[in-house]
Amino acid sequence: MDILVVEDETLVAFALEWALRIAGHQVLGPVDSVGDAIDLCRERRPDFALIDLNLRDGGDGVEVACYLNQHYQTPCLFLSAQVAHARANCRFALGLVRKPYDSARIIEIIDFITGTAHRRTSGQVPASLEIFRQPH
Repeated sequence: MDILVVEDETLVAFALEWALRIAGHQVLGPVDSVGDAIDLCRERRPDFALIDLNLRDGGDGVEVACYLNQHYQTPCLFLSAQVAHARANCRFALGLVRKPYDSARIIEIIDFITGTAHRRTSGQVPASLEIFRQPH
């Protein structure tokens, strides 16, 4: 699966990219700004997006999620400590994983979400995932 990573903390982005690649995913990015994320999406449409909310230069990851929803219906997951902001914009994401998080858990969460979308799982929601809405 092609997964867009929008994260401005270099070490967090690297750890997430590494975990995704080890799990067999193709990583788009990581990118650290709204403009870079949208430009990358125009070049290559992601299947899924992991988006931090507070980005470099004051950017807001909600803009990226909104763009992906409007143009591609790409499922998004917020990765942020900004819980209130994420909840206020829940219509643009499937859910929230609060920072700090373990990158390996993100893989489990992606597997859970994609399994749910394809009706392949009846397992419990991972503890670190707050679901806003079910995948299509």
